[in-house]
Amino acid sequence: MNYEQALEYIHSMPRFTRGTANETLKNLLSHLGNPEKKLKFIHIAGTNGKGSTAFMIAEILKNSEYKTGLFISPYIERFNERIQINNETIPDDSLAEIVSQIKKVIDASGISIPEFALNTCIALCWFYQNNCDIVVLETGLGGRLDSTNIIENPLVSVITAIGLDHTMYLGNTIEEITLEKCGIIKENSPVVVYPIQKESVFDIIRQDAKLKNSELYIADVPKITDNGTVIISDKSYTLGLKGDFQAYNAATVIKTIEIIRKYGYSISDYDIYSGLKKASNPARFESFGTKFILDGAHNPQAIMALCDALKKLNKPVYFCIAMMEDKDCAESAEIISANSDGIIITQLDMPRCCNADKLAGYFKKYTDKVHINVNPAEAIEDALKIAPPDSIICICGSMYLAGKIRSYLHKFT
Repeated sequence: MNYEQALEYIHSMPRFTRGTANETLKNLLSHLGNPEKKLKFIHIAGTNGKGSTAFMIAEILKNSEYKTGLFISPYIERFNERIQINNETIPDDSLAEIVSQIKKVIDASGISIPEFALNTCIALCWFYQNNCDIVVLETGLGGRLDSTNIIENPLVSVITAIGLDHTMYLGNTIEEITLEKCGIIKENSPVVVYPIQKESVFDIIRQDAKLKNSELYIADVPKITDNGTVIISDKSYTLGLKGDFQAYNAATVIKTIEIIRKYGYSISDYDIYSGLKKASNPARFESFGTKFILDGAHNPQAIMALCDALKKLNKPVYFCIAMMEDKDCAESAEIISANSDGIIITQLDMPRCCNADKLAGYFKKYTDKVHINVNPAEAIEDALKIAPPDSIICICGSMYLAGKIRSYLHKFT
């Protein structure tokens, strides 16, 4: 099996199933020697910020000379981005080899497994084969039924900002979604929580942690100075990831590292400072030259945080946007329209994507500065024609759009 065949095999699996997927994954892993039982984990769930939180933690651990596995979702440009060790993505030939090994077990046992569960299995095998000291594991969707939740007794569970997203799977209220995220909290394992949440969210997490005898830690609220320095627990940091919301993610990271130190991991204050400064995450307020910012924000909470960060640039902002049909396009349009000098709507060639005319209709309720070009690259060129020289063009609304357009934006750097 070569790399292309491995990817074809992965993508041939059902995209998503509920209910029995985790038991199936456990069965598969048992045939592979249970690599998940031989690794140490930091497990992260949340609606927004979990990817950035994962990257920051992994960078700090790598700085401390621990071989650190990182499993993230989704990828932006290449599948291999999902599975990393010390910032190096899994090599093509290694991915093909592991998929071939797993396929033999699946064929022999008759196991049927969804795509994300297979991705999780690949990552766990790769991390074990490479003797990772610790693994930072990001959930794909929710927590309770997520494939990553087959792990037992993580060193610490982390819950980032919770908002409304994936409501068809996780529930129609923040409280219902919180219950799903709490599924990663394990008996007698500590949990760290992002410092700004609805009080009802904190209440649910407190109750769940108490039931599981899990010690609860709420991250400190950071202070952000006028020059962008972040102060957390009286210590100053410069963050590689931009936007005020990243300061809150960093506070969550620091609280997590404090707990990891209690297990005997040697992590210096300098490792923390340097890790936070070096950490990066594609398509999270990512700059391309002085003109473009690419961000994967795709729900109202994330889009509001993005707009708050853009305001601090003190420049006119033009948005180029596509969104998936199952996202809250209406509220997102209201937020963006209130913070925009112009909007270019585009569309992706995939069934889930909201039709450009339909998406434009949401925006036209609030502004007449709406243009449409269904070709993403051409939409970027239209934005350059419309936006004045001193303005910013922000591409957002979908991680799929970010993946489609990111390589194109490199020509502007």
